[in-house]
Amino acid sequence: MKTKLLVISFLITMFFMVGCGDQITNETYTEAVTDGRLIGSIHGVVTDGNTNARLNTIQVWWLADGQIDSTLTDILGYYSIPNLPPGSYEITFSGKNNYAINRVTVNVPTLQQIGIVDQPTEKDFYYSITQDMDLYKMNAALTGVVYTMQNDENINTASGVTVIADFSNYDISPDKYTVTTGGDGVFLFNNIPATQSVFLQTMPFNDSSYGYGVTTALVSLIPNGTANAGNIILTITPATPFIIQNNYENDDFGLTDDIVVTFSKAMDTSTFDILLESSNYGTVEFRATWNNDITLTIDPYVALQANELYFLSMSGKSQDNNSFTGNYEFQTQEGIEFVWTNLERVDGVFDQFPIDSNLEITFSKRVDLNNYNGDVKLYDQSFAAVSVESSLSADSTTVIINPLYNLEPGQDYILNYTVYSTIDGDFDSGTFNFQTAGDITPPDQVTGFVLDMGDGWFADWNTTLITFKWNTVANADGYIIYAKDSYNNSDLIQVASFDAQDYLTEQNETVDLRMYPQFDYYVDDGIQTPFTGDIEITFKILAYNYAGEGAFSSAIVVTDQTAPTGLITQDSSSNNFSTTDTKIFTITFLSNEYLDSTVPTYAFIENGGDRSYVLPSSAVTFKWDSGMMSGLFTITVPASKNGSGDNFVTIAFKDSSGNNLEQSILITLF
Repeated sequence: MKTKLLVISFLITMFFMVGCGDQITNETYTEAVTDGRLIGSIHGVVTDGNTNARLNTIQVWWLADGQIDSTLTDILGYYSIPNLPPGSYEITFSGKNNYAINRVTVNVPTLQQIGIVDQPTEKDFYYSITQDMDLYKMNAALTGVVYTMQNDENINTASGVTVIADFSNYDISPDKYTVTTGGDGVFLFNNIPATQSVFLQTMPFNDSSYGYGVTTALVSLIPNGTANAGNIILTITPATPFIIQNNYENDDFGLTDDIVVTFSKAMDTSTFDILLESSNYGTVEFRATWNNDITLTIDPYVALQANELYFLSMSGKSQDNNSFTGNYEFQTQEGIEFVWTNLERVDGVFDQFPIDSNLEITFSKRVDLNNYNGDVKLYDQSFAAVSVESSLSADSTTVIINPLYNLEPGQDYILNYTVYSTIDGDFDSGTFNFQTAGDITPPDQVTGFVLDMGDGWFADWNTTLITFKWNTVANADGYIIYAKDSYNNSDLIQVASFDAQDYLTEQNETVDLRMYPQFDYYVDDGIQTPFTGDIEITFKILAYNYAGEGAFSSAIVVTDQTAPTGLITQDSSSNNFSTTDTKIFTITFLSNEYLDSTVPTYAFIENGGDRSYVLPSSAVTFKWDSGMMSGLFTITVPASKNGSGDNFVTIAFKDSSGNNLEQSILITLF
């Protein structure tokens, strides 16, 4: 994004926004644009540019529908501007506690610009743009000394020299501050934005004996402190003007950047001829502006092309009537390029594409699918548009184009694409012509579909990995396993897909139900339990190829047939020494899974201790815990009775699927 900053105060900024409302281009929603409407929103986080602290109660201003609106950032520095029609919005951030004012322009696109042309009239399309902003406190200071140098022996302090602190690299308004050196040649900027750095520039200077040229420097600033730019030496300006600074020499020029050139002296701007061009793309149109007749800014009307060599020619005169001519070349940064597509069966052959496959195009850089200038279009052989959805691979370098319906077999198709990278203005475009595979016979029904878990295997309450095997089908390209259950999923759901292994006569694969949380009896316990509560899951498999899908196989029904396990523990002695009072002790039962709510059967068996006494069953109460995975036996011992040495036996525990404990559980009381 190119940001143009005006040297004005915040109040003038607000007046300018009101007075220049015609610069905001808002779309009128009509059916001629699209069928539906785009409703935009701009949001982001405002932070301190030096500390990264989030700033609350920052005033955010914008102009919409001829009205100035504003909002405040919250305690996390977050702001949101909702319900914006397409258009260009100038947003102003008014800082607190002596922060500089920041301004930025954000564009909300139309539906057409983001490639949507069939949005239903009654349905709005919501488009969100993130615009974060760094603010800088006005607490930095900058000093230095300016000298004039006539020769090695005549170096004197220079008074009356204009020094400019230029913040054009930041979204700050105003972006330039000016001071003049005193009689001792010292200059001092107070209360300027505490950015990481600032570009210093002197204006041409004349001490009545000689003329001195422009000098520039990049100086680091200190938040809440004074930075020292050191000594700045002005040398006598040669008669012929020359370029003292430019931003294009590194051969990685940004595609949407402005070309900025600073000359050694004031130029006669009316005499200048400028040409910008490349061998492959011809002449580039631009707007040229001057600052103080010294700094030339060339703003191309269109983004430059990546990996391209450009030529810049300039000629003109300085204000003291000395001629300047210069021819320069520079390389733009490396851009996005096509790498691979699955449309190409072998090198240069684009036929036999599967009719039910997604189209994939891989690029050399990460793709920005949100760029509204990008576009992916698929046409059939009649040049009718095919409805598609586009997404990105995990690394964002592959565009995945998903036709909403299977393509037709044996037909020609055309794929046109324009994709942008994450570099401003960088894009790649191209066209592929390809043909789908001809019609073939759908595969036969899969046979021999059985569990492949070994002899005696049964599912348990929390089984999620199940291995199946089946006989392979001759013309299958792959297999899909579906499942439904007797609880929430009455319709078959695809739970696995496997490529065909044609070299085998029998194929085995594992289904992982952890990928499908809908097969979970209790969704909030952190454990996936597909078979709890006597749930039955029915599995079926089918084969598929280009022509379609075969019939479902016979079904396999899987249930929990594994008995639970458990243990019991005693908390205190069952021997009551008191001659007057009863005593209570407890026995805790723990299971490995959810149990049936039926109260378990239990008994006391004489096994020692007081052989004349055994605790009766009536002395016991039992209570389940809320999770039905454990319970508590509370036992009352009469006065002067001793239950220690006897055995306590529990039987008939069942899990929630009705499976009994494999054996009774016994504990000898102490």
